[in-house]
Amino acid sequence: MYLSKVISLSLRFLVMFIFCLCASRSSYAAEWTINGLVLERGTRRALSDVQVIVREDNAINAISDENGRFRLIFPGDGQFTLTAATLGSEKPFNIVIELKAGTALPSPTFYLPFAPQLEEIVVQGARSQDRVSKSVISGDELRRIPGSSGDPLAGLQALPGVVSTGAGPAVRGSGPADNLYYGDDLPISKVFHTTGISVFNADLIQDFNLYSAAFAPRYGDATGAIIDVALRDPRNDRLGGKLNINVIGADFLVEGPTADNQSAYFAARRSYIDLLIKQVSQNGVTLQIPNYSDYQGKYIWKLNDSDRLTFHLQGATDQLKLSVDSNSDIAKQQPVLSGNLSFSDTYAMQAVVWDASVFSDSQNKLALEHSSTGANSTVASAGNITIADDTNRLRELMHIPMSEDQELTLGSNLSQSHTAVNVDAINPTCTQFNAGCDISAAPRLQLQETVNTNASEFSVQDRKRISSKLTLIGGVHHSTEDYLNKSYTEPRLGAEWDWDARTLLTAGWGRHNQIPTYQQIAPIFGNTHLDHLRAEHSVVGISKKLDDEWSWKAEIYYKKLSNLVVSDPQLNYVNGGSGIAYGEELLIKKDGHSDLTGWLSVSLARSKLQNDLTGESFRFEYDQPINATLVSSYKLGNDWTMGTKWTYHSGTPYSPVIGTTHDSSGRYIPIYAAVNSGTLPDYHRLDLRFDRHYIYDKWKLNTYFELNNVYFRKNVVGYSYNANYTVATPVSPLVIPFTFGVQAEF
Repeated sequence: MYLSKVISLSLRFLVMFIFCLCASRSSYAAEWTINGLVLERGTRRALSDVQVIVREDNAINAISDENGRFRLIFPGDGQFTLTAATLGSEKPFNIVIELKAGTALPSPTFYLPFAPQLEEIVVQGARSQDRVSKSVISGDELRRIPGSSGDPLAGLQALPGVVSTGAGPAVRGSGPADNLYYGDDLPISKVFHTTGISVFNADLIQDFNLYSAAFAPRYGDATGAIIDVALRDPRNDRLGGKLNINVIGADFLVEGPTADNQSAYFAARRSYIDLLIKQVSQNGVTLQIPNYSDYQGKYIWKLNDSDRLTFHLQGATDQLKLSVDSNSDIAKQQPVLSGNLSFSDTYAMQAVVWDASVFSDSQNKLALEHSSTGANSTVASAGNITIADDTNRLRELMHIPMSEDQELTLGSNLSQSHTAVNVDAINPTCTQFNAGCDISAAPRLQLQETVNTNASEFSVQDRKRISSKLTLIGGVHHSTEDYLNKSYTEPRLGAEWDWDARTLLTAGWGRHNQIPTYQQIAPIFGNTHLDHLRAEHSVVGISKKLDDEWSWKAEIYYKKLSNLVVSDPQLNYVNGGSGIAYGEELLIKKDGHSDLTGWLSVSLARSKLQNDLTGESFRFEYDQPINATLVSSYKLGNDWTMGTKWTYHSGTPYSPVIGTTHDSSGRYIPIYAAVNSGTLPDYHRLDLRFDRHYIYDKWKLNTYFELNNVYFRKNVVGYSYNANYTVATPVSPLVIPFTFGVQAEF
């Protein structure tokens, strides 16, 4: 009896155990684990810190991680509504899922609009601590300037002290050829196409640092300005791209991660208007529509937390052809131009950069760069020019913190160039000191040479905060080159005084040099004994930050130029010119994330040159005593933005024709008044731009439409003359009345 009771109890216990076990297994089988994603609508960028809640049971919720992932655990089957929203969203977004045995697990993905008030908040440190005569503006601001067709470098003319020339910016009394350009701290020799469009893909430009005067010794030799472009890094979260089509060309961009700690982008562009319009003719000149192409690539490999390798790739090409009829006014004025003319050039650059922390907190950037350029020109009966250059460059820049208040910067640049030249052409020794240049009367010369040149640059800069408010900067730049066998050691000084938390006073002074152009120093065609051009920069400035993200900056500057090149009947060229440039500049800017942003720049300047051999003085060819630009951008809503740009500058100088004479063939030869003694009418123009964004779950469509020269101002940029120079016809710049662009972003 006892035994039967024990067996009975044991059986009951076993049954209960099996029942509990089955119930447990049944409960476990009904539990569901769901993995999902939260992505930004349109870009598919991962959104972190977004809360996802189950409406039927608020206790079931999750927060998205840095990769946008979230995980929810459900206790059983059923239909559930998942809710998520970003900060500032007008309403939450819902996804309904159904959990049922025998069906696949859902993988919900939220595509949420990013909070508008947070969209533009990007915290970035300055790329350089130097603040003397420095202007910083983001690529996004420059891309949206009306009249630029989205080309950031075209927007540089909207900054103080910058004059647009069609061949690049002229800054504070210096010409476009007097500037140096850098991209990611690498020297760039081709920046503009023949059409004036920059070679950079607009979407890759992060920002510009414009140093208008007294720039740091780590930069190379130039008497003008430094334009330092930062190209952004490729995205490393996902594969994406952009396709852009506008009035004159099309481009694409592909970027994304390639492996752990590695990412890359590649962009390419080509104009296509030459495929639609073959040629245009006017006044006996037939122009084959020019075409251009360019590409950029970057590959980043993060070796560890402090070291990384970056591979750079850039290239650009241009082609231009035209034909001058023998009966045209141009051919009668300059017979050597009658016939076919063609110009083409190519540029390619490859570089590898190693960023490393070599010891303590020091940062070292070591770059090995190779660049090649080629140019081929045929100018009717004036001759042919072929130049090919191949340059290897080794650069190093090291920042060494000596203490919390002091940093030492050491720089070096070693370059070796191999240049092949083949020229059979006339040699008009024209400079800006000549009122006119009769190229048809110039002698025809030949030159064939291969030149190997070496150059070196070394720099040191000591930046020391000597008090809580005052920072002093002292440095020296030493450069040598063996073509003219010249060597220069030039000091650079600066001071920054933080008057208070919002007010900064700066001052800078420096000496700079620049080698003359190749034509001016080439054998036979030039003078191989020329000296370098020299410049002395002085600048004082004050800047102040105001409330509501307003700020203003004012600077006064004085630039002294010497050793400028003038023509000489015996030696072709000599160092016989000098000049001065001085002025005041004001920049008032509204930054931030409000509906209205923009800036006003005003420059009051004078620039004069003097031929020291004759004593003749005159205005610099790009002298504009008054230059003002007003740029604004206003958000009409979440999707629409309207931009305006109004530009004004006083008339630039030119050399008027006051009479004629004849040569032995009966050709009319103009007689000019004094150099740049005439003044063109004042220039002003209004441009409008409208941007519209369409956002879909997995891609975006960005569009813009520009109205250029809205009130149809007939600005005059010069005069053309008939064959005997008796009729002067005003020349207006070519302005496309409207432009537009469409960009798909994935």
